[in-house]
Order: sequence, then C-alpha cells, then structure tokens
Amino acid sequence: RQRQMCIRDSSTHHMKPPIIHILPRKKSIQLVTKTDGSVTGFATATFASGEEYTNPYTRYYYILLVRRGAITLSCKLYSYKSIVAGTMTFIPKGGSYTFTVTETSEVLFFAFTTTIIRTDNDMLRYFCSQAAKRCYTFTTLPLCDAMADFAAMITRQLQERKMKNSGVAQVWNSYFFHIMQSYYRKDEVAAFMRPIISGAVDFEAFVENNYLEADGNVAQLAALSGMSYDAFHDKFVRHYGTTAKQWLDERMREQLLTLAATPHMTPQQMAAAIHHTPQKLNKLCQRYWGMAPGALIREKG
Repeated sequence: RQRQMCIRDSSTHHMKPPIIHILPRKKSIQLVTKTDGSVTGFATATFASGEEYTNPYTRYYYILLVRRGAITLSCKLYSYKSIVAGTMTFIPKGGSYTFTVTETSEVLFFAFTTTIIRTDNDMLRYFCSQAAKRCYTFTTLPLCDAMADFAAMITRQLQERKMKNSGVAQVWNSYFFHIMQSYYRKDEVAAFMRPIISGAVDFEAFVENNYLEADGNVAQLAALSGMSYDAFHDKFVRHYGTTAKQWLDERMREQLLTLAATPHMTPQQMAAAIHHTPQKLNKLCQRYWGMAPGALIREKG
C-alpha cells in the first residue's frame, strides 16, 4: 500500500496532501513530498526475472539504485544498457523508459525535480569548466559503501512503513547528493549528472536545476552552462521570453512569499531557508516590497 502524510507542525492541523506517485506500480512502497513546487521522493520495489516495466512519461529525473539482480534499461538518452547489482544510473525526465529484468531485482528509485543542495565552490567551479566539454555518454556508478548503506537504510525504513512525515524525503535528497560530493570524484559526478549540469543537453532542465546553485548570479549561471554570457542571455530569452535576471528575481519573490506565509516563520528561518544572511534577506525584501522581512511575515502569515 502506498502511503504519504505531511505533518506541518504539532500546533496546526495535520494536512494530508494529494498522493504523488513517482513509481506507478501497485507493489511498491513510496515516500514523496512536494515543497514550493519541487517534488522529491523514494520508492522501493522488487521485480521478477523476465518482467518488463515501462514508465510512458517521466515527469521527474530518476536515479535507479539496483541493490540486487540485474536489469536492461532504455530511455531517450541510451538503449539496452545493463545495470547490475551494486550500481546506479540516471534517467532524464520528459520521456519514457523501459527495463527488462534479467535477474530478480530489488531497485530503489530516487525521483526529483531539483537537487536539494548548495554545491561547494570547488565543485561548482569544476562543473563550470567541464559542463560543455563533452557530450553525454551512458554511465553507471558503483554503490560505494556509504551509498550502499544509505540505500539500505532508506529501503528498510520504507518497508517498515514507520516514517509518518513525507518531508524526510527532502533530507534524504540532500544527503544523497552530499554523499555524491564526498565519496565520488568530481569527474564521475560531472559525467553522471551531465544531463542536468550541462545546458547543452536540456537547457530548461539545466536552468531549473542550477539556478539555486548560482545564487541568483546570472554570470555564474552562464558560466556553469558552459556558454558565453551573450550566448546564454540570447538562449534564455528564446526559451523563457524574459531575461535571466528577471526570471531569477521572480523565482526568489515566489520563494520568499511562500516562506512568509508558512506558520510560525521567523526572519532568521527565512534567511536560512534561502541560504542568505539576515542582512541580505532584509535587502531583498526592501527591494521587492519596500518592507522588512518581519513586516512581510505579518502581512502574509
């Protein structure tokens, strides 16, 4: 039975949002959350040898961690690739994927619309220098001990069905990418995540998944894409009908309004949520609405 529950705060009513399925399969266990328009979740399922599974349209990015068995996988980036136990691979959104089970398999599905992480400066500079240098080629990564332990923990907690707050999926999302940063080489991460980090593969997907990493800086976002500033600006306007600066400002305004309307929010919590200092938050609120963060919270809360 698939289950999802969201508990905002012990002093407010329990809220159960519409269930989001990242794996449309009855015999799976899932924990999925949606926050500020971003979806992230995990699902575990077992597939019998010879079984074929198809997802006709992927609304999310997927990372498949094969914990046991083996599958043969096809999607819009590659065809008939073997994924064996102890490895993981990436599936892009916006297309279908199909796999055939060659050995009875246990698979952990990690789905997300954006990574929940602020990449460290060293990794960000590496991505900026590498993103556009190579085309995407199929790749898998081994489950290092830390990643295998993490996958085992998530699988066990899903199967025990004791996690009541779906927001834990956000924590798992962030921790997954921290493991990627800490236990894998930068070139491995860049090759594995190239469809997201390179604007040459899917420009809109690149923008949506990296604008937070660029911290609202258009020049840094352009550098991360591997394009010149002018080429990035022109391509952005063609895709979005507005400039990158205007688009980034709108995303920040939306995020701040959502935070301000959250029960029991404080200016300090708002600043932490957007990874800025209280002083920077105050400047943003003054620029957008002509008021301090506290006044915005009182008005919207």
